[in-house]
Amino acid sequence: MKVFNKKFFWVAINFLLPFIVYIKTLAPDVFFVDAGELATACAKLCIAHPTGYPLFTILGKVFALLPYGQEVYVMNVVTAFYTAISISIYFFFSAFLIRLVIFFKNHNTSKTSNKLHLENYQIYFIATVSALILAFSRTWWDTATSIEVYNLHKIFLVLLIFTLYKAIFNQFLYPYKEDNKEKYWILFAFLLGLSFGNHLSTLFLSIGVIYLYFAYNGFSKISFIRILILAIPFLAGLSIYIYLFLRAESAPISWGYPHNWENFIRHVSGKQFSVWMFKSIETMKKQFVHFVSIYPIEFSIPLFFLIIIGIIKSFISNYKLFFFQFLLFAFSILYGINYDIYDIDSYFLLAFLVSSMWILYALLFFVEIIKKYKLQFSFIYILSILPLLPLITNYSSNDESDNYYVKDYMFNVFNSAKPNSIIMSTQWDFWVSASWYYQYVKGIRPDVIVIDKELLRRMWYLRHIKIHFPIVYERTKKEFDAYEAELIKFEKYTDRYLEPKTDFDKKELEKIRYAFLNFLNALVDNFPDKNFYTTYDIEDVNVPFEKFGKDYVRLPEGLLVRYSKQKEYDSNYVDPDYKIRITNSTIYYYEFLMRNYYRALLYRVNYLMNYEQYDKAEELLKIATDIEKGSDKNIKPHERQTQITLKKIKELRELKNQK
Repeated sequence: MKVFNKKFFWVAINFLLPFIVYIKTLAPDVFFVDAGELATACAKLCIAHPTGYPLFTILGKVFALLPYGQEVYVMNVVTAFYTAISISIYFFFSAFLIRLVIFFKNHNTSKTSNKLHLENYQIYFIATVSALILAFSRTWWDTATSIEVYNLHKIFLVLLIFTLYKAIFNQFLYPYKEDNKEKYWILFAFLLGLSFGNHLSTLFLSIGVIYLYFAYNGFSKISFIRILILAIPFLAGLSIYIYLFLRAESAPISWGYPHNWENFIRHVSGKQFSVWMFKSIETMKKQFVHFVSIYPIEFSIPLFFLIIIGIIKSFISNYKLFFFQFLLFAFSILYGINYDIYDIDSYFLLAFLVSSMWILYALLFFVEIIKKYKLQFSFIYILSILPLLPLITNYSSNDESDNYYVKDYMFNVFNSAKPNSIIMSTQWDFWVSASWYYQYVKGIRPDVIVIDKELLRRMWYLRHIKIHFPIVYERTKKEFDAYEAELIKFEKYTDRYLEPKTDFDKKELEKIRYAFLNFLNALVDNFPDKNFYTTYDIEDVNVPFEKFGKDYVRLPEGLLVRYSKQKEYDSNYVDPDYKIRITNSTIYYYEFLMRNYYRALLYRVNYLMNYEQYDKAEELLKIATDIEKGSDKNIKPHERQTQITLKKIKELRELKNQK
């Protein structure tokens, strides 16, 4: 029994069990969205997309030096490590919270029979159950399977709430200790600065923290003096952003190019992404409906009912703490639903953390009942089962151990391009981000120039092109410089361009549009010795002032579209040896891949049919048919063309043979 009273034993369980599960379900390579870029930032000490994530990058570089596997896999392992650490810290916090709830209960009742007492091993056991429920919750686990800044952020979320509780309540639990609570306030302020140095969504804590601080310290002179003093350790933690200044000039990728104060503020504040924030009431409704749809299944349906019980018990236990928890929960949701992005779930991490705290309150409620009726065996048996609910429920959806979708798609794109090509795309989430890792870290396909069309709207990216693709600048200098001059004005007076009100503003908008179009045309016209490609998303753009290369024929080649002035069939082009993992998942990212494969294959098939290349067309049509069958949820009935096309090939063959 002695071992069960040892914290080390329980800490080991709370770290190792989640870590083993995370490693078992870990993505083996690059993943969707920013994974490739973040792995590159860590491996090469770059500056990542806003807000730069300096602490994440520096720590990532340290781990990237480990001589085990390729860098992106090591970064994925580090991701799992961060989340397992957050669970270990949450275990300590849960044990503290249990003792605090018991203190409030016993302090508020005079009847001995109503008082609650738990042995250390019982407290640690309940805390472990609570921690493992959080560990295997859908989003907490999902984000732990590939490189993401949110995993380090989890550590700070738990640490900050724990430290705040220690600063306020440690004196109640341990009055006999000569414990200077100011050290916890200093630690909290420093961690808060560091947390902002990792992710700005630390802001979600603000309203709740301000409320709890004044709820227990009052609006006194001492309270405000303490805040002024705490600004020092806060700024010390925040000083990690100096990294951005230090690496702005020399980093291989310097997103935002924060070499001066203006660029620094723009980058750290996330100005680039502000167009997706607080966009419309429709966005709020859409994202809120999404949250409501995922919330009941976050921990599993049975545990959702524990949250409801926990909310009631939290309020009864201590209404001030309940309001603190509710403010954290509500503000993170209200802020998050205003962000118009697909991967929004990570912005609800704080809400899920608070929900796990409410589950803990519910567990203590049932423990009271179990203790009252002396059902000790049931106590252990029932509570032990609870973490299995999210583990079993979420395992299949969070198992990324065989997920090579992004890597396969990226190489299929690369293999679609001839040597010495330019590829323009806006498919950042699906392969462009991953291409950064494979080109800049692994040295794959250095002959290909990958240009992200959307990033061309940013000054730092024009600088990036000058450095990494000097030939692009040299051959388009006139158009490049003209566009750059207009883009400087756009970044300085963005609002004027987004919402032009005067005739002058409208003329300025026309000028930058005209300059952008000229630059895009120059990218096609000035490289006769290179093959210029786009992905189909570029071809889908219906904005007149962005329709470039009008004098060129579009030739479908693999997953790409080649611009050419020659209409003749290119017999030298070899279709890529596609490696396609077919999925029926309706998650946006997988749906996009399946639909894009299907579309590209059919375009290529129709192109081959026009030149009587029926054998090659049938080979590709077979792949499209497999996608149609294996991804029937994504390929809608009215879009299915394989059988019609196959019939058409047979008819054309017969006509050819009759000649």
